[in-house]
Amino acid sequence: MQLGGLAAVMLCALPLILAHGDPGDLNSELLWGTYRPNLYFGTRPRLANSLVSGLMWFGLNGRHWQSIRHSCELGDNLSEYGYSRHNGRDFGEQTMRDSDQGVEIKSSFIKVPGDAGGSWAVRFTGRTLNEESQGVSLVYYFGLEGNGTMSTAVDNNIARVRGRAPELGKFSIRIVPAQSNQHPVMPKEFRGIGGIRTDGNRISGVGLKVPKTDVWKAKDIFQDVLLDSARTRARAMAKHAQGAGQLPGSMLFGLDNAGLRKKGTNMFFAQMNVHGEFAFDVIYECADKTSHIDSDAIDAIASNRRKEFDARFETSFSLREKGFSEAQIEMARNALSSLIGGIGYFHGSGLVSSKPKPEFGAEGESEAELGEPYSLFAATPSRPFFPRGFLWDEGFHQLVLRQWDSDLSLEIIRSWFSAMDDNGWIAREQILGDEARSKVPREFQVQYPNFANPPTILFAVEAIAERLLAHGITARSADMLQGAAEEGTCDEQCLLRNKLESLAPYTTRLLSFFQKSQIGESMDESPSNAGYRWRGRTENHTLTSGLDDYPRASVPGTGELHVDLYSWVAYMVRLNAELTGTGDAELASHLEMLDKIHWNEQEKMYCDVNTGVREDYDELEDEDDGLERVFVCHRGYVSLFPMLLGLVPPDSDKLGHILDMIVDPEELWTEFGVRSLSKRDEYYGQGENYWRGPIWININYLILSSLHRNYMGAEGPYQEQARSIYTRLRENLMGNVFEQYQSSRFFWEQYNPEDGSGQRTHPFTGWTTLIVLIMAEKY
Repeated sequence: MQLGGLAAVMLCALPLILAHGDPGDLNSELLWGTYRPNLYFGTRPRLANSLVSGLMWFGLNGRHWQSIRHSCELGDNLSEYGYSRHNGRDFGEQTMRDSDQGVEIKSSFIKVPGDAGGSWAVRFTGRTLNEESQGVSLVYYFGLEGNGTMSTAVDNNIARVRGRAPELGKFSIRIVPAQSNQHPVMPKEFRGIGGIRTDGNRISGVGLKVPKTDVWKAKDIFQDVLLDSARTRARAMAKHAQGAGQLPGSMLFGLDNAGLRKKGTNMFFAQMNVHGEFAFDVIYECADKTSHIDSDAIDAIASNRRKEFDARFETSFSLREKGFSEAQIEMARNALSSLIGGIGYFHGSGLVSSKPKPEFGAEGESEAELGEPYSLFAATPSRPFFPRGFLWDEGFHQLVLRQWDSDLSLEIIRSWFSAMDDNGWIAREQILGDEARSKVPREFQVQYPNFANPPTILFAVEAIAERLLAHGITARSADMLQGAAEEGTCDEQCLLRNKLESLAPYTTRLLSFFQKSQIGESMDESPSNAGYRWRGRTENHTLTSGLDDYPRASVPGTGELHVDLYSWVAYMVRLNAELTGTGDAELASHLEMLDKIHWNEQEKMYCDVNTGVREDYDELEDEDDGLERVFVCHRGYVSLFPMLLGLVPPDSDKLGHILDMIVDPEELWTEFGVRSLSKRDEYYGQGENYWRGPIWININYLILSSLHRNYMGAEGPYQEQARSIYTRLRENLMGNVFEQYQSSRFFWEQYNPEDGSGQRTHPFTGWTTLIVLIMAEKY
């Protein structure tokens, strides 16, 4: 793939495309959203220190108040939650089923355009699951994390907030419970207690002034207020009905409209205790009167957008046309929607070391400090366990998202590139602010400027380049598009070209970072023979590779060279050559050295290498140091990388050996997908067993993608084998992911190679959602 003529104008559009770094220039349509993916439901604008909101609930029986639901937690044991439809802009709906707390809640989120991001509303509907229970308490809150004002009130069974905030301007909020809501049944002996009402559409609230930096601790703040109120109520109830036994939670746990209408409030909680079926609306309106939302219109707007979503989903992925069942289409729709529902906006400082991390016991590690705060717009791998940005994961996320909304995807990619430093380094894990750090053990919080991560973010850049080629961009048309851009008459091709030009400099800078920071040791002082080595190795982990515990050299050291890393660098060299129209010689050199350093002819596979002492070395007789390179071979994902990234020619006998390894059931093949480590390997299933056998959808997608793009259509001795493996593997993956989803209602982080069962983190709606592209055959 060569873009040739684009080289001369590669840098010209950079300011145009990256201007969105200023919040004032943000696309209004993307300003507000469900950008708090760590919560079961929460909203915020893409603005630092602004207005945030969120949902909480708890059952009214027993001690459920001690387990208030707010942030997504594996320990909450929800039997289902995730988005069934989410278009990423103005519509999203999800179901949350909490059997332990005895409630099912559905949310339907809509937006209408207007000034300062427009207005939005969410309708919550649901039911309690146990007629014998006292019911459930529903709580919705708003908080100002920065400057601004709020006034709060509860009038005529409607909670109201009026306020003003920078960038948002004036706003008003209504929280409106349905008239049909039923209050939990109150025991006769507790009736008539002053100040404790029981009507079904009762809503109460509390206004507070809290430190701005503590707004994210909404659950803890509310729990303290609730407990204080419960103590007061308990005393009144005990006095009213002495000896009546256990006090009902439906009466104990309620707010008493304290702090309303007070100045200085920056946080407001509204509460409704209900039993049976219930509903309530949360309506946020900007000052633009054309953006008014009426409760009566919410269902109609949501219904229209639901129909639009379904039609667009079929247009984008053609699953019904391909013959998939309605249940399979529902699974795919939920996968895409939950990926989009996991998109978040994050702002804050991260812990960053100013110096590279010393390796293998060396001294000199510098104290990590909080860096300058910045913002990141990113998709997240898992709302309960990984609710933040991960560089290695993000590239896979964007493979899916770009097929749905390329502009939204590009907005996320730009945000990641804006986090790049002058050397081309991007922190592999984005732990920004106190809220994010609260979910990460201290030992994993610090980011080091010599630690790299697989550059999957470049998959999106490659996709834009390929779309340009599909449009037939040549040197002449590049000049014509340049003129159109200057005249302001850009069409789709022109816009694609501008996007590509804006991203190309970051691709070059990222390549430079890898070539400088991850360079290995050369045996003959020749840079071309040096290879590359992941920094950050420990005895049992190479976290920076993304394949954490995949077996490497038994004793880590500076003499290691890693074949997956070399493959990533060669991939970047190739992409850079395609974008700039130069660098073919460098690419040829990298491909030659990949084989020279990492191909083991005896084992017929690509391997890591390490430095070892020759068996015949005699310290007294030999003049050299006796060192030689030795192969470290573990059949599995690492040994596949040259093929995964399309670096092995279709007529190479090396491809044949790789395909034989994949399809061998005693090596990598299973009826559920390709396992991460050979069944014959001594480390298979051992230790942490994270990347030592389990099936991962992202690597299986890369296998399918490479077979489809590079080998099935290329004439050669392995074409038919490539087709056969592709067909069988695709069917195995689709069948197993669907079966596991049907039985659990979750997408999983990985799948067991022995029985296909989902395991580890769930819901894992990051790269496991690649199943949508596998079904649609979008590579």
